[in-house]
Amino acid sequence: MMPEEYRDFFTAAAGATGALAGLLFVAISLAPHQGAGTAGSTGFRTLASAALLVFTDALVLSLAALVPGVDLGWWSAAGGLCVLAFALAALRVRDGAAGRPYGLAAGLLSIVVFEIWAGILLVRDPSDLGAVRVLCYLVVADLICGMAWAWQLASMRDTGLVASLRLLARGEETASATVTRQAPDGPEDAPPPSG
Repeated sequence: MMPEEYRDFFTAAAGATGALAGLLFVAISLAPHQGAGTAGSTGFRTLASAALLVFTDALVLSLAALVPGVDLGWWSAAGGLCVLAFALAALRVRDGAAGRPYGLAAGLLSIVVFEIWAGILLVRDPSDLGAVRVLCYLVVADLICGMAWAWQLASMRDTGLVASLRLLARGEETASATVTRQAPDGPEDAPPPSG
């Protein structure tokens, strides 16, 4: 049984997550340069799927928490297993110069650990307020990760910690972040090749 003091949090989280998932669909549909068969489309789809997955996870947990008398532990454990399956599949993806998405998988696996742990605690004792609090923080983490990955999709650049620190320290972006421009009149107007 969900304590009454957490209902407002889960209500607000469900509304925010629904809005963010809708914006993610708009951002994906407005990205024609990442269509099927183009370079980077595998990485783009993986990142988009991961963002949608964590938004869905937060939404399902929030909505399940609002159902009167629901056992949130089973919902949490099932959600953690779904995220785990995706994280393991993401480790198999290789996208050209970007390599394997280890940062993405690490973020997903940290979500999995806390989600399954809280789920087990709630299955054992549905009134465990510490486990409910962990799920609240987990929903916040889902939203933060989802927004970061959606922003990475929208800006088409690596927004990870290492890339951001490199940009601040040296003013240089990673190779996957740079966008090549079309030469308007010919080869003389083209930017010099980076190598």
